[in-house]
Amino acid sequence: MAHSERAHSLLFASASGCRFCIRLGDIERLLPLVQLQIVPEAPDYLVGIMNLAGEPVPVIDLAKRLGCGSDRPYRLDNPVLLIKTQVHRAGLLVDDVLGIRDVPREALRGEALFREGLPPVLGAVVQDEGTALLLDTLRILDIDLSGLTQPLALGEDLLTLCQERVS
Repeated sequence: MAHSERAHSLLFASASGCRFCIRLGDIERLLPLVQLQIVPEAPDYLVGIMNLAGEPVPVIDLAKRLGCGSDRPYRLDNPVLLIKTQVHRAGLLVDDVLGIRDVPREALRGEALFREGLPPVLGAVVQDEGTALLLDTLRILDIDLSGLTQPLALGEDLLTLCQERVS
């Protein structure tokens, strides 16, 4: 598909059996999992802090951040998506990167459904491979280490939607 103003360039990934996508413009680069500094008493979704050219960058387990993951061992080949918004910069730890696609605007569904209650999702992208949830990176990266933080719960309906078999 030719890139057009009506298409979104999205990176598709999976985490704990769920399919997600992120706007390509929010992704600075893809990194391998590196040695991390553990943060004492941090929320369980904050895996640690990586040193990126002298800058401390938090690394977030995406599945745990969304409340859809359980404890699982990390692999050396786990990708880290370095996300940069105007407000935050952080790494998102995922299980697999599934590819980049230009998705027509019409393929994005359910935007009104996801606005209710401010879930960390902007909409759903329905494709032959299954449904992927388009993440709101500003909300995902908004972490506060000054107190206890709860995971951003997707809810049962959204979990069912994104847990179609990932190949």
